[in-house]
Formats: sequence, structure tokens, C-alpha cells
Amino acid sequence: MSKKPSQDPKAQEDTDIRAALDKLRDMRYPDAVQGKEIYNFMGGRVIEHRTSKSDVLAIKVNSTINRSEGDMMHYAAMNGVRAPRVRGVYDIVGTRRLARAMVSERVPGVPLADVWQTLSAADKSTIKDQLRTQLARMRACTQPFIGRVGRQKTRNVYDGFGGSYCGPFADEKAFDDWCLAHIPGGPLMRFKWRWLLESERKNRRAASFVLTHGDLTPRNIIVQGNVIMGIVDWERSGFFPEYAEYAFAMMLCPSHEEWWIPVLMELLPPCSKRRLEFTGMVDEWFLNS
Repeated sequence: MSKKPSQDPKAQEDTDIRAALDKLRDMRYPDAVQGKEIYNFMGGRVIEHRTSKSDVLAIKVNSTINRSEGDMMHYAAMNGVRAPRVRGVYDIVGTRRLARAMVSERVPGVPLADVWQTLSAADKSTIKDQLRTQLARMRACTQPFIGRVGRQKTRNVYDGFGGSYCGPFADEKAFDDWCLAHIPGGPLMRFKWRWLLESERKNRRAASFVLTHGDLTPRNIIVQGNVIMGIVDWERSGFFPEYAEYAFAMMLCPSHEEWWIPVLMELLPPCSKRRLEFTGMVDEWFLNS
């Protein structure tokens, strides 16, 4: 088993973690890790693991985990966002690499999606206030490029479950140009949108690019009672223009619960209808390609 040096040396020294991951060697990984299953979706699993030092960890196992996902989640945690701190990202190998495992803190609680309808109006208001604080902390985390920490590529948020990556992009124009290459309609449609997007950029103040979760759904917000314990699943995260959190949430997350849309509209600064339309067009191209 090969591994990337952990951001927390404690993980490297914990033989219990290594033993848990070694169970994957030469095995069919979806069934290999044993323990309390926290999550299971599309072949990926998150398993709770307790170390010999009584630390409770979450081990996310998937064939498509990128190391930069762990970098992003750990960056968020170390910059005041309620995200799990990452202990390490490990390759699981036999005669070939079978999967990757990301080891992080285990966030106690349940997904907001499971309990929202049972909460009182006062509790819902309290959670919204906490989300505003979290989003403000995220927007305070900036980089001068579109991508991931260390100028790494970012997840192509339009690629659904494809797991492709793009960038990094030096500025918003470079990102828009990449998107323009992925819209239906041919050269005339691209010419029209190139002019419209340039006009939008001129009318908006230049800014750094902000920490964006990219999949801000209630299943990724973990609560205990009316307290947010953590925001998980940073698979689609990156540093993007300020409009991106709203546009991605509205146009790229079709599985949102109906009640969640007005909550997002209340919490997130909106973007223009033009930007929403363009985001939807890029998504349509990837869906049909």
C-alpha cells in the first residue's frame, strides 16, 4: 500500500488505520472495508473507524477519489470552516491500484436532509444563521486563480459522475473560454455568448476567487439538533468566482429537495439570469456528449 504523506503525522503512526486499509489489498474493494457504514452511493463507501487511541475517523473509499479533494477539505477545516480535518489520502494497491481511501475526522450527527422537516421554525432559523456564517468564512478564503489549492486542477463540475478535471485557470475569462468550448449551437452561438460574458465581467468588480463547495445539498450538511457539526463531501470543491456556489447549486444539482431551493435563495448571493442560463447550457453539452 502506497500513501501520500499525511497532513497530520499522527495518521502515519496509527497502525490501526493501516490495518483497516490493508483489508482492501487484492480484494473487491466495495465489500472489503468492514465497519459501520455511514454512506454508500455509486460504488463509493464511507466507513466509521475507531483507532486504538479512541479517535473516531471516517474512511471514504472510492476508485475516483482525487488527492486534491483531501487537500481542499483540509484547507477548509484549517481556515475556520466546519469541515472534517484530513489525516491522509492513501492508495490501495494489489497488483494495480484498486482504489483510494481518504481518512478524516468523523463528523457526529445526521444529514440535515433527514431532519429538516421535523425541526421547529426557531431551529431552522438557527441553522440558517450558522450556514450564513459558514458561507461567509468560505467566501473569505480566496486564491488568485480558479482551481484547487497549490494551483491544482479542479473537478469538472459539469461532468456528473465522469470524474474529469479541468484548469487551473489564471482568470475568469480563461474559465469562460473553456466553458464556451462546451456549449451547443456552433460558432454563432459561441460568438454571442463570448460578447455577453465579456459584458458581464466588465460590469462586475474584479475579485479573487472564493472557496466553493460545489455541492451544497442538505445531505452534505451534518447536524446535531440545531447545531451544524460539519460540511462534508468536498468532491466538487474549488476556488471559483463568487457567483459559482449559487449557479452550481441551482443548475447542476437536480436532486435537491424542493424545500431546499428557497433556503439556498435566502442564503446565497444570487447571480444573473444570464449566468444561470449559460451554466445550464454547459451542463447540457456534457449531458449529451
